[in-house]
Amino acid sequence: MNITYSNRKVEKMCTSLIEAKKRFPEKVAKKLLKLINVIEASDSLESLNNLRIFRFHDLKGERNGEFAFDIDGKKCSYRLIVSFENISKDTVFQNSASIDAIEIREVSNHYE
Repeated sequence: MNITYSNRKVEKMCTSLIEAKKRFPEKVAKKLLKLINVIEASDSLESLNNLRIFRFHDLKGERNGEFAFDIDGKKCSYRLIVSFENISKDTVFQNSASIDAIEIREVSNHYE
């Protein structure tokens, strides 16, 4: 997949283990980089959506139009927030095999 980042700060925390460890617990930092590697190696969103461990899902409320991957399973509060430029929610779930580009917007702690 082709990955873009919302800004340089997000890119550094997603691609550098040292930066990730500064911001997150060590386990979360390692899992975050693992998730980024899996995204990079995927051909399309469909292959990511089939990996249930990351629980790809859409967001509601003020985050409508954005999506998330759980970084360390459902019990972990950290998630990777992503979006897809000019692609509707229906297309994301019904035609995910055609999606090969993703924008990583942020890494967030859901409960903060």
